[in-house]
Amino acid sequence: MASPHLSAGTALDPQPIQRMWFSYAPSCVLSAAVQLDVFSHLAAGNGTAAEVARAAGATERGTRMLLDSLTGLELLSKQDDRYALAPLAAEYLVRERPNYLGSVLETNYLMDSWSRLADIIRTGSAPHHLERQQDAEQFFPRLVRTLHVMNREPARRLATALGAGTARQRLQVLDVACGSGVWGIAIAEADPRSRVTALDFPVVLDTTREYLRRHDVERQFDFMPGDLKEADFGESRFDLAVLGNVLHTEGEASSRDLLRRIGRALKPGGRVAIIDMVPNDERTGPPFPLLFALNTLVHSTEGDTFTLAEYMEWLKEAGFNTVETVEIGGSSPAIVAGKP
Repeated sequence: MASPHLSAGTALDPQPIQRMWFSYAPSCVLSAAVQLDVFSHLAAGNGTAAEVARAAGATERGTRMLLDSLTGLELLSKQDDRYALAPLAAEYLVRERPNYLGSVLETNYLMDSWSRLADIIRTGSAPHHLERQQDAEQFFPRLVRTLHVMNREPARRLATALGAGTARQRLQVLDVACGSGVWGIAIAEADPRSRVTALDFPVVLDTTREYLRRHDVERQFDFMPGDLKEADFGESRFDLAVLGNVLHTEGEASSRDLLRRIGRALKPGGRVAIIDMVPNDERTGPPFPLLFALNTLVHSTEGDTFTLAEYMEWLKEAGFNTVETVEIGGSSPAIVAGKP
């Protein structure tokens, strides 16, 4: 029986569904190439499938198929039987180069979690809990190396939008669950007088210090090792707090409590900047924040992505009286709220 939504003699094209179910393939191709150091081997002058296979300790047949797939994905170019890095791969996928962002693909951690999605939805039990110290210290030092490169320019735009470097007094900043420190680093670079307190689990802070030294701002930072759920931020201590991709892992109850404690820790006129994946209020789009909500399902106990309307309610409850959004070039605008 024909669908009542179709006129006689017409049929819906099933190709979008086929493309969707096979869309895991590019991710697997990219991850395999990173794990085999294909991009580094090509950068070192190995140009044929046989040369790359020898360097990678892999089969020539499989390597040739992988290189052809990477060419089809426009990460490589090919002339006769020789392959070369496309500009995007040369900039971001060669392990030895400063903008390398393949760290998160060096294991199958994310793919393994997502492969259990149906069971996780059925049972409500996630295999990982990244809000907890043990899982966080295992995964985040690798993830934040990728996120540092991805968020570096958005962080600089946010620092500019917040007026870093324009105030007469020294800015006191709290960077919560700081990761690589990318958000605090951008503020410290824009305002050499600023002082940033970086909070994260101790093992993650080891990675933070590495990036602070790389950006030559370590002297502007203080460190608060620990769990954001238990941290004592004090009262009327900071001018600005930054929550860079933090609240989606925490879930509603923890996020509301955190915002209340941050509200108390900010001076009168202080601000909090929230950077996260924010769906529209109807939760019909954009696609990335909606898909990322499922990412929090497989990697946390209570995580989710939250709408601007939800954030506004929580911020009002925490004592903030102004809320604005700021375009910084990420997946969603930053949310900046101010205290009276």
